[in-house]
Amino acid sequence: MEILKNLARAIQFLTVFPLPSFSYFSHHPDQEEETLAENFAPSMAFFPLVGMLIGLVLVALRWIFNFLPLSPLVSNTLILLIWIGMSGGLHLDGFADSVDGFLGGHNQEEILKIMKDSAIGAKGVLALISLLLLKLALLIELPLEIKDGALFFAPIMGRWSMVLGTFLGKPARSENSMGKLFMDYLSWREVALASVIMAVAGIWLFKLYFLLLLVLGIGIVAGVLKYCQKRISGITGDILGAINEIVEVFILLALEIVFLY
Repeated sequence: MEILKNLARAIQFLTVFPLPSFSYFSHHPDQEEETLAENFAPSMAFFPLVGMLIGLVLVALRWIFNFLPLSPLVSNTLILLIWIGMSGGLHLDGFADSVDGFLGGHNQEEILKIMKDSAIGAKGVLALISLLLLKLALLIELPLEIKDGALFFAPIMGRWSMVLGTFLGKPARSENSMGKLFMDYLSWREVALASVIMAVAGIWLFKLYFLLLLVLGIGIVAGVLKYCQKRISGITGDILGAINEIVEVFILLALEIVFLY
């Protein structure tokens, strides 16, 4: 039962799918954030499974649209819009806030202040548009023989990268932000389970090519963490969302390069 609760918490946190009976806020309405994080951190082991769920929906949509009189541009745009909608734009918001912060702030305090602001600036909007245009172009151009695999695996890799980033990263804010608390309570056991789930899917889909995707994913996480450590002495929840988006688009790009050329 605890496994199901943890999986449900992960689904509810990362998607818009309603699971009211397993709400991670339901067991005590006024519980402290630290208790919430302690209970929620184990669910991060199932983040790649949530990616699988999203990937399955995307593959199913690809098959459905294939039988409808839709152009590649329209069908792939619909897939991308539903992809965004399933997560409620959660990670895209983090990506835009991160871009605004790093491009608009001159020191740690300014960067974190901008990132905490709920409004998105012009630089964040431009970065967001660029990211989505690139993802759409990659979806259109991906070879058909690997498209289902790419749609299935990219969300898995993206959400696994968030787990890895949480485990390896240090909190940029000293106060008890939710991101900091998750980093404090996430253990190697959750990371190991998430990694096994991700690796099984990757090896099954891409065989030895999976090693290339794994190195790429780890490299992106390591690069982002190093940059953030230099600029703001750590990471935030927004940056974890940005890592997910960056990894997803680079997985699509890598598969495009490997299998098209």
